[in-house]
Amino acid sequence: MVSKHRRVLVTGGSSGIGAALVDALLASGETVIATTRKPEQQVARTNLQWLALDLNDPDSVTALLDHPIWETPLDAVVNNAGYGLIAPIESAAMDAVRDQFEANFFATIAITQHAMAHFRTYQQGTLMVVTSIGGRMAFPYFGYYNATKHALEAVYEALWYECIGSGIRVRIIEPGFTQTQFATHGMQTSGTDDPIHTQGLQWLSNAMKSGTTATPPAVIGQVMKSALESTSDQLRFAAGKHAGTLLTARKILPDRWFSSLIAKAVMRGQKAG
Repeated sequence: MVSKHRRVLVTGGSSGIGAALVDALLASGETVIATTRKPEQQVARTNLQWLALDLNDPDSVTALLDHPIWETPLDAVVNNAGYGLIAPIESAAMDAVRDQFEANFFATIAITQHAMAHFRTYQQGTLMVVTSIGGRMAFPYFGYYNATKHALEAVYEALWYECIGSGIRVRIIEPGFTQTQFATHGMQTSGTDDPIHTQGLQWLSNAMKSGTTATPPAVIGQVMKSALESTSDQLRFAAGKHAGTLLTARKILPDRWFSSLIAKAVMRGQKAG
């Protein structure tokens, strides 16, 4: 294990697994800079600085990248902020799809590039992104959200290779379903009035609100903290109940078997027409 990071930037630090990571880092005596869309509503805490960030607002992203926090070395940058779009592929509004990619992918990549320039200057640092098990498989009504996570997985895997031999470590965190406000309030919808998908969407809504197989955010936060502290070259870290099992199943099972498993689990066994 390396010594504790002195300064860590965490985007989306006011709720869910971002807040859990902030709590874990502060408990270890580290200094944390966390972003949220409404910093004025956050409670002041020792060693914690709140900054504003709205990933769908280019001016907000630019303001973060121009902030004086970058004038002092950061030991880690955690790209955790984002949101989910629930939308049937066939009926989602293209503006909603573009907004999903702007927040989850393009804004995150802007922060990634800025962090890399910062780390190259100091020849050290850890760069982390939170994707999802949905970054290596896809689920009904989450297709566009999954697509943004697939894109981040590809970019960060390529970046891992590009950082070989440097003092920069790259980490991908792949949580399974986590019972946080993301599941009930951190989602946006588009095209969900399509009558073809009424039943499936209603089942999904009920399952997300009442599911009992989700992982507490504190568990994910500890996985993230451990990944930040690890001196290994490991790129991907599965986090939470069933995450590792599903990722392994996706890797070793034939597509037909795996898709049948997912259909049974999340579509009540519906088969393709």
